[in-house]
Amino acid sequence: MSGETILIKKEGKIAIITLNRPERRNAINRQMMEELITAIEEMSFDEEVRVVMLTGAGKAFCSGADVDLMAGGKEGEVLGEQDVEALRRSYVFVAAKKLILGLRKLEKPTVAVVNGVCVGAGFDLALACDLRLGSQNTTFMCGFVKIGLFPGFGATWLYPRIMGSGKALELLYTGDALSAEDAERVGVLNKIVPAADLDKEALVLAQKIAAGPPIALRLMKAQVYEGLNMDLEMALGHAAMCEAITLASQDHKEGVAALREKRNPNFKGQ
Repeated sequence: MSGETILIKKEGKIAIITLNRPERRNAINRQMMEELITAIEEMSFDEEVRVVMLTGAGKAFCSGADVDLMAGGKEGEVLGEQDVEALRRSYVFVAAKKLILGLRKLEKPTVAVVNGVCVGAGFDLALACDLRLGSQNTTFMCGFVKIGLFPGFGATWLYPRIMGSGKALELLYTGDALSAEDAERVGVLNKIVPAADLDKEALVLAQKIAAGPPIALRLMKAQVYEGLNMDLEMALGHAAMCEAITLASQDHKEGVAALREKRNPNFKGQ
């Protein structure tokens, strides 16, 4: 399942996708986008996988789009010759849409393990995941404004929903870096752990989630994101339907039985 720019391995019910271009600080090129899109689609159909982790090889999570995609780069020359409408429909933005939506719509919980620098499109990748863990080495930055670009990988939608519009606009306008401590304070990071323990702590969290009831977790994820765009009355209607689905599940019966028998439940997603 691994490719030339990403590595994939499984730890029990957890799939770990590693961006694997450490010599370029895991910058996203066309091949990486294509391999990530394929990997995420495969994860959605893999019944053995309950949680997906995303991290980077080396000292960076992701430094954003590869400069080869930009003006003057190997692939940027092709893009630079196109007009605005052709650019809008180019593979970069088609792939970006598939990639970000693929992560957000994946029915399984996702955890970004932000092991270092996380910039531009890499920042968007991390925010498209459900949870994010980092260390003292973690730094975030938008960066698009520094090279005269609008952020085309979803930043203007993702930032304000996670950190609020004020902080979102500050980072978008200035391109300033966001430290790990400030990222935790504004909700970008769920937790900061020592760098030496980051992978282990992330795996412990993923294992805890993976042990949960898959049906309930899928419904929770969907309703949290869909709920951002609906009123409370509609959300309560959806909640009733979702809880009815779980009330009729074998996992619910197993959970109640485990509670009564004072043991850990064995959820099977049924």
